[in-house]
Amino acid sequence: MLPCELYLVTMPDFDPSRELNDLVKVLERWTPAALRLGTSEENRARHCVKAIRETVQSLGTALILTDLPALASELGCDGVHLTSSPAQCLTAREELGRDLQLGVYCGTSRDDAMHAGELGADYISVAPNAPDLVAWWSQMMELPVIAEGIETAEEASAMIKANADFLAVPLSFVDADEAGARLEAIISRAAAEYPG
Repeated sequence: MLPCELYLVTMPDFDPSRELNDLVKVLERWTPAALRLGTSEENRARHCVKAIRETVQSLGTALILTDLPALASELGCDGVHLTSSPAQCLTAREELGRDLQLGVYCGTSRDDAMHAGELGADYISVAPNAPDLVAWWSQMMELPVIAEGIETAEEASAMIKANADFLAVPLSFVDADEAGARLEAIISRAAAEYPG
């Protein structure tokens, strides 16, 4: 069992008409805290949300959109993830209201992470090569930190040891069996290596 939670991210071209069954299997198997739709294209996101929202939320997983705060609020999603700049936080918060989650990608920048927190983000996310930033943040700040783009067990282990609150793992269903096996390998090895 991991000492942090999973936060899964679909590919931008995720197609629920072909991949919903595979997605449900993953959600049931791993019970992630959140699922983020990787697309920021409004029409595609709208189609995906209408196809999967009730199923995802019924499984206890929060549904997060990418860079579309107004749409997240309109369609009953659980929040939005901003990928470009903490400066968008104020506008996004106005569109989301106070009840929905607002996350911001900050790369490897302490300044961006602190700015996002000051502007009302509910969590920050950082690059997979930034365990030092995660370790510093977890010691100094209370906001949760997500390790973004985790694709290997080594990356997962490093971020767990740095005290990441969530691991954001990209989820591809081009080969559903391979995707499930890769996710299981990341989680199993990272959990086994964690010393705590």
